[in-house]
Amino acid sequence: MEEHGGNIYDKDIRIDFSVNVNPFGMPAAVREAAARGVEESFRYPDPEQRKLRQAIASAFLIPLDQIVAGSGAAELIWGITAALQPKKALVCAPSFGEYERALAARGCQVQRFFLREEDDWLVSRELVRRVWEEPGLEMVFLCHPNNPTGRLVPADILKELARACHDRQITLVVDECFLDLTREGEAASALPLQRDCPELLVLRAFTKMYAMPGLRLGWLAAGSREKAEKVRQMLPPWNVSWPAQMAGCAALKEEEFARKSGEYLLRERECLSCKLSALGFHVWPSDTTFLLFEGPEDLQEACLAEGIYIRDGASFPGLRAGTWRIGVRTRKENQVLLEVLGKTMKEKETDRWQK
Repeated sequence: MEEHGGNIYDKDIRIDFSVNVNPFGMPAAVREAAARGVEESFRYPDPEQRKLRQAIASAFLIPLDQIVAGSGAAELIWGITAALQPKKALVCAPSFGEYERALAARGCQVQRFFLREEDDWLVSRELVRRVWEEPGLEMVFLCHPNNPTGRLVPADILKELARACHDRQITLVVDECFLDLTREGEAASALPLQRDCPELLVLRAFTKMYAMPGLRLGWLAAGSREKAEKVRQMLPPWNVSWPAQMAGCAALKEEEFARKSGEYLLRERECLSCKLSALGFHVWPSDTTFLLFEGPEDLQEACLAEGIYIRDGASFPGLRAGTWRIGVRTRKENQVLLEVLGKTMKEKETDRWQK
């Protein structure tokens, strides 16, 4: 079973719905900047990513010395666990599996907080209570909005959780890699909470909105200069290439591209959700541009036969077989998916009737 989406290289795929990446692709200015980065690659990249970090600091009003750049958010997750060496941590389930892998690699005892299907996978105050009561807890990972459920953490609960972690001196890592693909956007960010909760670390990536997963670029906003430096010391030198650094600087200027992409994809999410429901699938609410739904347990096999790749939800702890995650794509591509799913469901109904 695949641990991540996007592994299409041993498959015959025409449309990949297993990833949650902007289907409009990399903006032209970002591609051009990356190409200039290739031309500069005869020399070592800036090991301190000065221009990139300054651009991030200016865009998000974060002190420069509290920003750490990484080769994707995944590298930063591993850097955090290496730097802080927690002995006991809490993760939500289902959620992004790299948190647990990075923690386990450091010998950390990992506890799971299981989100509830009957709550439509929303984080509840039970998580805050668990943080207050769990003995020996040193780190909490929280995906906001969560992957694979697509749900944002309610603002009041996020604030209470940050306060609980502050009072107990627990490092809270909030992964906001999909936040710019929600209607709430920056208004829902945990970044402002760092003023009162310096234990808070916030993760972002350029991967999703700017369709640049192959360039590998993410960044971390630490609540203090000291914690940022601890993480930075765990990363290899020259970890962010010239193409990635230059593409990142260009991407931060693409405000209109981001706005239009987000609006389009969120509209398509609603349309796709309704049409999936009409086909007989159970679709859970989502706050971002991917959907989690329930269907036949052999649905991925049927889709692969048509060159369509969907993510198996059973690869996430806390989800059962027959749950599937799809990234929202263009109207035309979404229609292809719906036709394949409709055909599959019709065949299953015919088979049931014949039996």
